[in-house]
Amino acid sequence: MMRNKTLTCLVVFSALASGLCAAQIPAIAPSPSITISASNVTMPSSGSVAIPFTLTSVNGFVGSVAVDCIAPTEPAGVKAPFCVNAGPVRAFPLTADETTTGNYAIVAIPLLTEPAARSANPFKHDQGASWALAGVLILGLGLQRKRTRRFARVLVAIGGIGLTGLGISGCGGPPTLTPGAYVFTLNATSVTTPTLTASTTATVTVPAGIVTNSSN
Repeated sequence: MMRNKTLTCLVVFSALASGLCAAQIPAIAPSPSITISASNVTMPSSGSVAIPFTLTSVNGFVGSVAVDCIAPTEPAGVKAPFCVNAGPVRAFPLTADETTTGNYAIVAIPLLTEPAARSANPFKHDQGASWALAGVLILGLGLQRKRTRRFARVLVAIGGIGLTGLGISGCGGPPTLTPGAYVFTLNATSVTTPTLTASTTATVTVPAGIVTNSSN
């Protein structure tokens, strides 16, 4: 009988001790984090489309989240669309356990400005042929006055052949994007905690006939 009482006391003591230890060790709360999701889109004939995305606060995250875009790396000769990464990085505020939405622009033509020096040069590549053509015509007219009309025509014809070699041709249409499905990556980064990140992908489908002046 005494042995049973002793055993009962030991069991009760162990239970009390376990409960006390559990009460002294606080539960570890999950760390705040973020997620990002995005939708697939198809580029219209205008050559510009926006990828919609949603940012979500997880485990009470509060703060601003920056979003950037990475375009796919394509083989040589493939003309793919571009992320519009010009200007400051866009940041979106998030409150605890809430969501916010945004979009990221994808375009067929990169937003690049031509250097002023090149713009001011009247003999740049795309205009040099025109100036050369004008020179040949003037030469032809001058020679026409001094020599025979036939000899002048020969010189003008020779100049025309040379200009054709420079690429003056009305044949062919404007360059277009390579049709296909392109996977873009959207990255979300906490402004205050750069190590806190999340990523997602979205597919941009490009139909035939999207015009671009890009050489990528």
